[in-house]
Amino acid sequence: MPQRGPLKLEEFQQQYKQFFLDSIAAFKAPAPKNLKSAKEHHSSEDIRIGARVRPLLEGEEENGAIASVVAHSDAGSIDVHELRQKSGSFHLDKVYGPAEDSEVLYQDLFKPLVKWAWDGGVSTLFAYGQTGSGKTYSVNDMERLAATELMSGVLGGKRDVYICVFELIGNASYDLLNDHRSISVLEDSFGETQLVGAVEQQPTSAEELLALIEKSMAFRKTAPTVKNDTSSRSHAICRIRIVNKEFPDLPDGVLYVVDLAGSEMAGDIKDHSNDRMKETRDINVSLSILKDCIRGRALVDGMGSKKNKAHIPFRSSVLTKVLKNVFDVKSERTSKTAVLACVKPNLRDISATKNTLRYAELLRVDVPTPKLAIFDGNSPRTWNNEKLREWIEKNSGSPSISSSDLAPIETGMQLLRLPKAEFISRCQKTPGITAEHARTFYDKLWKIHIDSRATASRNTDGESQATSGTATPAIPTTPFKERLRPGMFVRLDWSHLGEEHNIAMIMCPEFAFENPPAGQEKKEKSYLCARISPAILHDAYNLNIEPLLTVPLSRMASEVFMEFDSATRYYYHMLP
Repeated sequence: MPQRGPLKLEEFQQQYKQFFLDSIAAFKAPAPKNLKSAKEHHSSEDIRIGARVRPLLEGEEENGAIASVVAHSDAGSIDVHELRQKSGSFHLDKVYGPAEDSEVLYQDLFKPLVKWAWDGGVSTLFAYGQTGSGKTYSVNDMERLAATELMSGVLGGKRDVYICVFELIGNASYDLLNDHRSISVLEDSFGETQLVGAVEQQPTSAEELLALIEKSMAFRKTAPTVKNDTSSRSHAICRIRIVNKEFPDLPDGVLYVVDLAGSEMAGDIKDHSNDRMKETRDINVSLSILKDCIRGRALVDGMGSKKNKAHIPFRSSVLTKVLKNVFDVKSERTSKTAVLACVKPNLRDISATKNTLRYAELLRVDVPTPKLAIFDGNSPRTWNNEKLREWIEKNSGSPSISSSDLAPIETGMQLLRLPKAEFISRCQKTPGITAEHARTFYDKLWKIHIDSRATASRNTDGESQATSGTATPAIPTTPFKERLRPGMFVRLDWSHLGEEHNIAMIMCPEFAFENPPAGQEKKEKSYLCARISPAILHDAYNLNIEPLLTVPLSRMASEVFMEFDSATRYYYHMLP
């Protein structure tokens, strides 16, 4: 009887398929050894790492593919099984199995990012994975669901939405909404990254927004690989800029959706040309730098006051340079990031799957749980929710802002991290609270926070502790019209001036330096007033001496409390 040669790998897999599947069903993953005690460490609140396991496709099942990747959504882990190797597990913040559709993923991972950008923050979703792992499919679903939410008005408030889509190939950048024309990624004198030559479009509906995204993808560079006939060979970045029409002076919200180039194993690129080999090296280098930047940012978030001493190499790659406001520790804007690692369940792709999950697990950084701060009434960073709500009720002016609306669960530090538009929106849930009142209270909280940090810095250098500037003007009991005086600010009941221009400073009575004309003595008393107008700084005002306004007493609606800052030479609101 002739001797049969050694079994090929595929034959071996099929011969022992049932045994393999039974072993998978009986496998119990051991407890993770590399994660430290949850009491001492926790994941970064602003960076979430997830993974999605796609189902086997119809053609794969017909060809005898074996599903060797098992997702445990509740435990946040993925088991990876091999025929000749010991099974292992990977642990992430979020895990989505083949049975969970894109709606579940959107609600859990991406929707919070959309809301954060809508309120004026910076949000980023990265999709990473092997060629053919469902990465672009997942991105398309996220964009479709986000477009519906952004353009339907369900998020509240008036916004204008602008979209720009471009791709990065090595060190080159191309506009996908402008016939694939070359653009430049430059840093201006203010330290902001600019896309020179890129075109922004303003869609007016979800359908128009999705049509623009679909148009851009038609220009994206793809090439055949061993695993996929149309593998993405570039990083595609969709940037959605959200302009707040109600508060145009607030920073624009920014939402990035980044479809990273498909990763490939060494065996997949052995037959590539020299150009394709260089292209693959560029992709791998940029992905490595991206990993360092995401890990670095998570570590910095856990360093507290030491974060300014940290270095994140975002300028080392065009990809991370474009996303400077996501990674720059000196940025004043809080950013939120999610990474979605997409994997195939097929046993034949197990090596690439392990590489993808290993990359994703490296991004999940456990940072030290901050020690409970000693309460300091002049430092919002030390306030728990109870102390914060107590301070809000006592210091938010008249009428008082509802602490349950503004900070239902937040600590002082968490409230400081809210985008300004979200802070104002929460304040306005309280009846009678105007946008101006909310903005002034926001500035008051931040002034106390900044003063407390300056005090802490002086104490570190050996100086005595100073009291934070928390003083507010006392509320007089006498009606303001009975105590009018030069230098008092009043709100004018003149709608034609506009809300931003209806505050003026009383200079003097109308006829303080001359006798009134005959017949004017019996008329209503009036005052000469200097109007204030918005300055170039946010929430700051200039005093305009000319022309003076003649304001009748009946047109003065209320007193306004303002303070002068000698450093900027501007006036700012204070709460009564």
